[in-house]
Amino acid sequence: MTPTTIRYAQGTAHPSSTVLRAATMPRVWVSRAAGVRTTRERSCAGRSTLSAGPASVPTMDDTAWRSILVHYLERAHRSVLGAVEGVGEYDLRRPLTPTGTNLLGVLKHLATVEHGYLVQLPGRTSDVDALITWNDDASMAANAEMWVERSMSSGEVIALFTSVGTASRATLEELPLDTPVTVPWWRAESRDTTLGLLAVHVIAETAQHAGHLEILREQLDGRTATPDDEARDEDWWNGYVAKIASEAEHFA
Repeated sequence: MTPTTIRYAQGTAHPSSTVLRAATMPRVWVSRAAGVRTTRERSCAGRSTLSAGPASVPTMDDTAWRSILVHYLERAHRSVLGAVEGVGEYDLRRPLTPTGTNLLGVLKHLATVEHGYLVQLPGRTSDVDALITWNDDASMAANAEMWVERSMSSGEVIALFTSVGTASRATLEELPLDTPVTVPWWRAESRDTTLGLLAVHVIAETAQHAGHLEILREQLDGRTATPDDEARDEDWWNGYVAKIASEAEHFA
């Protein structure tokens, strides 16, 4: 990602390290990181006590925003794939909640949703268009995208999810974020939208389901999403859980 320029209230400019860093830092941090002194610091230096004002929102072009959206979408993808890595066929497919949530079905669902919003609706095509045959009204009503038939291998589902991710990235890299898109199944007042908003929608949904998958995976075999957690032994975890349980008991 290329450096950008942060503009301040008095019209001065200061280069930041990267768009992503500046965009995610609170205003006071942006000012300090960019080398702009606060009112108190200026006063102590014997200069005017008038402040240049807080930093404004960083100036970011369409390309920078697209890079950020791709970054967070790919990060969510890695979390999803990490949650199912190494799980056996039976545990991937069997229902793990009273409503039938299963690991492989969530992947199939995410691939279907992402393909619809970031490939099909923007008018794009991909190598997997013909493979998604469960997105008609009848199949959706039967929750067909939330579970996997025995005729479809787990490898095929994972490959589908990965291929859709590749196609989505191409969409975000090649089309402007203000590309108009219509979502027929949304409410009339909001169905006319843009590619950028759909990207945010998909990232939010993927991240939400990644959290679901990580919890289900931990319940299956104790594996967590954070590598640091694996460095803690069983005694540490037992003590930690006991401490939480003890505090909760006061409200039982």
